[in-house]
Amino acid sequence: MSWIEDIISPNTRKWEEFYRNRWQYDKVVRSTHGVNCTGGCSWAIHVKDGIVVWEMQQLDYPQFNKDVPPYEPRGCQRGISYSWYLYSPIRVKYPIIRGALIDLFREEKKKIKEAFTLTEEQEKDLNEQEHITKGMLAAYRKKYAKMIRDMQLLGSEIEGVWALS
Repeated sequence: MSWIEDIISPNTRKWEEFYRNRWQYDKVVRSTHGVNCTGGCSWAIHVKDGIVVWEMQQLDYPQFNKDVPPYEPRGCQRGISYSWYLYSPIRVKYPIIRGALIDLFREEKKKIKEAFTLTEEQEKDLNEQEHITKGMLAAYRKKYAKMIRDMQLLGSEIEGVWALS
């Protein structure tokens, strides 16, 4: 047949190397495409240099009833296109907030910030109260420690967390 020509020149057959490299892989990982998936079908994920290169449905499910043929292969179109979805530029990587909701969020955030903003006088009063409270706590601690020490000197047995060593 004169219209078929067998080309054996290596320069014209570089596409074959590209084709072979396309189907090479480093390891096979068992996985599922579980996000919003009801089937949870098992997939053999073929990985090369840490990137999913292709997927194949697993065919090793246990057969529960010998009278019924196995339910294989399991998988759907969404599952088989999952590796494309992983590296797709349109993949949603962060939560999306719609325009109306983000405007509402910003308004509420502003209201809350205004509600919790203190005037200089309120802040001064708060700092004074904090200073007084800290001083009172220190005084009570000293009195309590003295009381526990006196009780121990008098021979009282105090056990547990409250005992001073």
